[in-house]
Parts: sequence; C-alpha cells; structure tokens
Amino acid sequence: MLQMRLVIKGKVQRVGFRWSVVEHVKNEGLKVHGHVKNLADGSVELIAQGDIESLKAVHRFATNGPEKADVREVQEEIEEIERASFTGFTMG
Repeated sequence: MLQMRLVIKGKVQRVGFRWSVVEHVKNEGLKVHGHVKNLADGSVELIAQGDIESLKAVHRFATNGPEKADVREVQEEIEEIERASFTGFTMG
C-alpha cells in the first residue's frame, strides 16, 4: 500500500477544494483512505492511502482542483506503508 501526501498551494481555500476532492473520491469509487484539510498558511493538505491507480486518480484531480481553484504549486511525497492509518476519506 502507498501513502501520498500533497500540499496544494494557490487559491485553494474558500473555493470548495476540500469538498470537491472528497466528492471525486466518492463518485469515482476510489479505494483510498485519508483526509484533505486546510492549513494555516492558506494551502491544502491531502493525505491519501491506497493502490497506485487510485492515488494517480486523486493526484490528477487535486493538481487541477475545482473550477474556482487556481493551483499554483503542489508539493508531493509518496511512501510505501504496511497498512492504512485512516478509516475512509474525510474532510478536516
């Protein structure tokens, strides 16, 4: 299992970014666990745990964001983990 951590910068708060990521995961039936939350510096943190194909789908969506977002930079880390440390995929 893999864990992907993204920190998304730009106009990503107050534009429905977190909600749209959670809806994308749900609507696409992606088998990922994790969360997406606002950070104090105005960026958004997304942690997703799952298989490579599901993480690629989350990554593609998050690097573009919803229509009102303006993603300027994405920092990413990917690591192998033994098991999921989250239950479901939530908005924080």
